Amino acid sequence: MGCTHSANEEASSEDKCQVAAAEHFIHDAPGTYPRLCRLSDGSVLCGFTSFEPDGQRVLRIARSVDGARTFAPQGEVARSSGDCDNISLLELPADRDSSAIVLAAFRNHDLDAQGSPTFFRITVCQSADGGRSWTFLAQAFENSAPFGLWEPFLRRSRLGHVQLFFSQELEAADQDTMLVVSLDRGRTWSAPVAVTGAGERLRDGMVGVASTRDRSRDALVMVLETTRRGTFSIECVVSYDDGATFGSRQTVYAASPGRNAGAPQIASFPDGTLAVVFMTDERVEGVPDWPRKAGISAVFGAPPRDGNIKWGRQQIVSEMGGSWPGVARVGDGAVLAAYEHNGNVHGRLLLSARGAGSLSHGQ
Repeated sequence: MGCTHSANEEASSEDKCQVAAAEHFIHDAPGTYPRLCRLSDGSVLCGFTSFEPDGQRVLRIARSVDGARTFAPQGEVARSSGDCDNISLLELPADRDSSAIVLAAFRNHDLDAQGSPTFFRITVCQSADGGRSWTFLAQAFENSAPFGLWEPFLRRSRLGHVQLFFSQELEAADQDTMLVVSLDRGRTWSAPVAVTGAGERLRDGMVGVASTRDRSRDALVMVLETTRRGTFSIECVVSYDDGATFGSRQTVYAASPGRNAGAPQIASFPDGTLAVVFMTDERVEGVPDWPRKAGISAVFGAPPRDGNIKWGRQQIVSEMGGSWPGVARVGDGAVLAAYEHNGNVHGRLLLSARGAGSLSHGQ
């Protein structure tokens, strides 16, 4: 299903990628914008945004110890009467000088009485107890209105440095992907450098990054939504220098004319096959209302070949009422997509040819 490489290639494991028929979990706590992080002890953290009756936003953490089949409350990263959202999680292993920690990066904006942003931040907090308790660590980047900062994505480089990608508005219709780097486990951060969007008047955003290989070379693939077609579509770029620079920009998925595909996230299987989840309003009947009316879809891709990636056809993950998906590998042959569906966090597996077997061992 999907994942076809080319007409003259034999069928392989990538050609058999599929979305599982049944949902893997439904988390009964209301929330949105879920992001997953598998820890070294095998447990899975899910960070998400919830909304309190008094108007506060709360970034909560839930934990699973059964292969992401069920989740229990674990902790609270932050709460704010401002605009607190867009959580990203990353575990840093213990080293010679420090114990293992989990980082959380998120948008953390001040609002005026009318609800308009007055100051923008990408805030980083840390937990030394698996997400139960959190302390402030740093502001990775901040600036005053009118142009915003959104959608951080954390990853660890091959050298052990922390990379944080985020979206920065330059104008209302122009947004670039920025990279800041920490050499001290999130305490201090470099000045931002643009890695997508420079020289183009596009609204790039919602980035995610996954590792793979291009023949004998290590590679990273970044997915992002963009406005090249007027409405939102999904493109990707490839890096061969561990995320410092990206090139080979190409289309991942473009919706039918007048419709949108956006909010992508990406993960990879051990063989380098790629899985991308995203929102789309293609299945909305009548007048589109993006992004409020959308569903969740997935496409699978073969590892890049000289920078080029062959993507399969769209497969449905969730029908209407789905939004803001996250994704993470939870087993050798299984990637878990988490998403809001009508106010609660749901999850569905994306499977490679060997996916079912890996889950039988509790992965």
